[in-house]
Amino acid sequence: MQVAQTSFKQDTSFKSGFYNVTRELDSSVMLSRALIDGCGCTIPWIIMANNKTERKEKARRFLFDYAIAYMSPFLALPLLNRFSSRYIGKLTKSFWSNNHKAIHISNEFLKDTNSMMKELERMSNKTDKNPIIETLYDKFNSKKKYAQKLNIYELLQSAYGNKEKLRRKIITSKNTVFILDCLSTFGILGSVPFVNNEITKKDSGQSGFSAEMSMADKEIVEKRAQEHEKNKKKKYLAYWASMCFTTLIMSLTAFSVLKSKSSNKIIQSLKNNAKLFDYNKGIYIARFPFFIGFMLTTLANILAARNGTERKDLAIRQGVGSAIFFGGDLLLSSIFTNFSDRIFGTKLRLNDNDNSFIRKIFPKVKSVKQVMEEVEQGKISKSNKKVAAGIFWTNMLILMVSMGYAVPTAINKMIKKDIEKDVNAQKNELSNDVQI
Repeated sequence: MQVAQTSFKQDTSFKSGFYNVTRELDSSVMLSRALIDGCGCTIPWIIMANNKTERKEKARRFLFDYAIAYMSPFLALPLLNRFSSRYIGKLTKSFWSNNHKAIHISNEFLKDTNSMMKELERMSNKTDKNPIIETLYDKFNSKKKYAQKLNIYELLQSAYGNKEKLRRKIITSKNTVFILDCLSTFGILGSVPFVNNEITKKDSGQSGFSAEMSMADKEIVEKRAQEHEKNKKKKYLAYWASMCFTTLIMSLTAFSVLKSKSSNKIIQSLKNNAKLFDYNKGIYIARFPFFIGFMLTTLANILAARNGTERKDLAIRQGVGSAIFFGGDLLLSSIFTNFSDRIFGTKLRLNDNDNSFIRKIFPKVKSVKQVMEEVEQGKISKSNKKVAAGIFWTNMLILMVSMGYAVPTAINKMIKKDIEKDVNAQKNELSNDVQI
């Protein structure tokens, strides 16, 4: 009884301030990426820009990316979830019905009706508030109280009491959200570098790579961008084609496969891994599709590069940056956790019964959320919470320093040498043309 009382007091402190922020960042790859992009990449990259034009270009990119990728989902995704559940899956009779939360269910539980119903029952006992949606609801439905809980009876009514039909309607709704989200988010993000180039062209009167505008004469910078200017429309269309194709493939392998009744091993494997495409709280896209989308936008940046030097710059910056973020955080967390558990006796490793040599060195790690829940339940000491949060922020700091300062500093030196070499070659070529 005493343990329960202690846990309750601790629980109230977890829901606010530092630990609450840490838990949310750790649970969302989108939010943690936003933090690293802002503090660890964009701001130092703007400061380290070679000239005013490049600095303005990077600042615009920062504002576009944050508005589209990191800010809009908080409003757009809840509305998209409602749109899909009302007009596509027809799970609800009203746009404002909270039965749209049925599509928050993990794909893990959509493989069969029994698993689905058990999870929906669990979800129906939860109350998650969204102040923005509730404010909009009150504005348009002031006479009717906002219902916060999931109503399973009404969900089954939408499928005429047929659980299998309900399962398929939920899958269709989730798939629609995923497709529309990918096409809009990654479509717009992939358009940003092309649009940004045109803004720079209009603002500076030059169509070349902005970093070179302080390193070479206008004629040389323009000549180096001639090939891109001729093919930029084809490149833009090529990006959209690749993005649409990739979205279709992800949709087929993550959602459409759930409807299949085949016992084929490949189909079953895809079903078991369909949970990799879930949205956390219906807003935060999962790590795997986010990684695929980020690679697509990296492709867009490279296609929008105005010459070979800019392509090289972007390929290295974003390639190394992605490897550090998408792999580095997992690697660092694993190393720090292994060290802490062995030296200080914490219990942060995730026991998955994998005793392989690799897992002994790089074990799987509990999320900050899981650690906090276990502390609340009295399963582990409260020091585990402090260490888990400390490891997370140490991890973030290392990633921000390496991505924001160490990597671009090393790359800038190499790129500047490359630019000087190319510019000198162009100068000699122009001089020869003049003499002839």
